[in-house]
Amino acid sequence: MMREIFNYNVNNIENNFNFIVKGVSTVLNPKNNSIIFLNKSDLDLLKNLKEIKESIIFLKNGLVAKKLESENIVRYVDNPRLEFAKLLNFLSKNIKKNTTFKFNQSGYYHGENITIGENVIIEPFVRLGNNIKIGNNTIIKSGVIIEDNVIIGENCYIRENSIIGGEDFGIETDTDGSTVRIPHFGGVKIGNNVEIGAGSTVCSGTIEETIVEDYVKVDYSVNVGHNTKIGRGTLICAGALIGGSSILGSNVFVGMNASIKSKMLIGNNAVVGMGSIICTHINDGEIFTNEMADKLENVKIIRNLKQKILKRKKNG
Repeated sequence: MMREIFNYNVNNIENNFNFIVKGVSTVLNPKNNSIIFLNKSDLDLLKNLKEIKESIIFLKNGLVAKKLESENIVRYVDNPRLEFAKLLNFLSKNIKKNTTFKFNQSGYYHGENITIGENVIIEPFVRLGNNIKIGNNTIIKSGVIIEDNVIIGENCYIRENSIIGGEDFGIETDTDGSTVRIPHFGGVKIGNNVEIGAGSTVCSGTIEETIVEDYVKVDYSVNVGHNTKIGRGTLICAGALIGGSSILGSNVFVGMNASIKSKMLIGNNAVVGMGSIICTHINDGEIFTNEMADKLENVKIIRNLKQKILKRKKNG
């Protein structure tokens, strides 16, 4: 179900149409009455839009979608993602958003539409945005910021000064060199029994949710980018960087200070070693280690063999 973000009559920008757009959706999961962009000249992806009605669609120059033009506003442009961002920024100016935070007697601040389960502990100096749901027995430590449109499951532990649902680095550059920030409306969905380490960030999805599944453990100072999905039981060690729109399977291990490029697929039970830089997909069960880590491991093996030889000589 698409979240309603705005209620805008397109007749204000296109006299030949008179319908309402209410939100945003992706080309992989398109919805009626939404704003959509396709940044590739991909006919297979274009087919996903064949049933879409009463929407604003940005397509890359070179594509042709005559059947869509009768019931949608279709714009053919050089950079659909840029035009999508410009329109969202324009519409965002008219969104009525609560910016007033109320003070709770427990010492934290909160916006509107907050649902808090039983036995939840929220320490002082926490700030909760709007449209937040926190499950039973969850602990939110001091200094945490939870932005709008975030769901946190049961038995979770969100440690000090972490940020859940903040905007990621979504930027497009216009032809004149100016930059346009892409608004993030997707929010974050965190499952049950999840831990988020101190100083870590789980960024909001741009259109759909960033997802952290059950039993995921995130160490200190980790960054999880927008639109990312972290599979059940995955462990992410301190200092790791997970690029936006990446998908990590179940029971993945990510070592300290590893960096995973945006849009990577990491298979179930895969291992990403300490300090590794991942710029390619990793299959189920594969182990990827940093070259220097390999050398250090070899040093340890050689050192142990040397000690064994010396011990034999001493005893012999």
